[in-house]
Amino acid sequence: MEASTMTKEYEILQNKINLKISNSQQDVQAGVRKIEELGDSLTDFITPIGTNGLVGFSSNGSVKMEVDGHDMSYGMHRHAIAQTADKYGIPTGYAKKLASNGSQWERDLVAHTFNRYNENTNSRRVLVREVNGEVRGVLSDKYRRLNTPTIYSSFFSGLQNTGAVITEAWMDDTRSAVDTIYPTVMPVQTPNNGIVNMVFGMRISNSDFGDGALIVQAYSINVVCLNGMTRSNIMRQIHLGTKIPDNMVMSENTYKLDTQTSASAINDIVQNIYSRDNFEAQMASIVQASTQKVDLEREVKKLPKAGVLKGELEKLNTVLIGNSAEDGVAGEATKWKLSNALTAVARDSEGRRKRELEDIAGSFLKTVK
Repeated sequence: MEASTMTKEYEILQNKINLKISNSQQDVQAGVRKIEELGDSLTDFITPIGTNGLVGFSSNGSVKMEVDGHDMSYGMHRHAIAQTADKYGIPTGYAKKLASNGSQWERDLVAHTFNRYNENTNSRRVLVREVNGEVRGVLSDKYRRLNTPTIYSSFFSGLQNTGAVITEAWMDDTRSAVDTIYPTVMPVQTPNNGIVNMVFGMRISNSDFGDGALIVQAYSINVVCLNGMTRSNIMRQIHLGTKIPDNMVMSENTYKLDTQTSASAINDIVQNIYSRDNFEAQMASIVQASTQKVDLEREVKKLPKAGVLKGELEKLNTVLIGNSAEDGVAGEATKWKLSNALTAVARDSEGRRKRELEDIAGSFLKTVK
């Protein structure tokens, strides 16, 4: 290919990623504001549940937590209902399904069951986290609170001198994530899948409600198809610490210290990820995945064990049959091709599921150190 043609193709790809960044900024700003606002509306309190506890449950319209001493009735998020069920040894999926169904008798059954277990199980303390009158977390009193807005703020500060940009800021009721990239297209010559043009970066994700750990991952986008994927966890911190005292005011110093410690560690990680050495390691992992030829039909059959759903498998097979460079699946049957086919399915998914599929896709790639 002539140099002028290659330069033109590179310009087209660079413009494509620049356009993606430009088009995403309004949504990014809205997502960041939403994450920041969560910190202002989140309230914690410690309360005992079980025999002689201060908690009861009702079901008028929805399942609610009634807390003596607070003179409050809190609506309960599905996630908090599952956590409460787990505390009592009740199947979590069963409780969530009943509580979310439209029939009043089903919600009544959840509240009645919770109350009966509450009256007949040993008392224990829990940390309750509520947002605007809705309980979103019912957690262990050893739950290590890592304040998401503070941690993300440190992450954003660390990005300032790297040239990185935020491409997505996402949050649902119980978890959030931010994707960032270094917006320069880097061509990678692979042995069996041609030249793939990539941008590299990182994803940070966290939950303030026990819906997963604080995680930092390497992240990349295949520019031709705009498929994203994550790689192995660079940092994963479980929310488990020392017992929270009854006086929540006294625990604020620990809360702030834990958060600042994690924020400082993430700032250091940012500098390492946005380095030439890391980019070269990510490119090497792509080359390695392209050397590993696989039986695609056999590998696809294994994917349900990795968490891929039936409908997603059908879409995956359609992508593989299409064999289109626009889906990132040109070339021979390799781990890289399979991984990119799955990222094409993720690209057309939304919210949390999109990120889950990107995690599964990235698991096929072994990072070369």
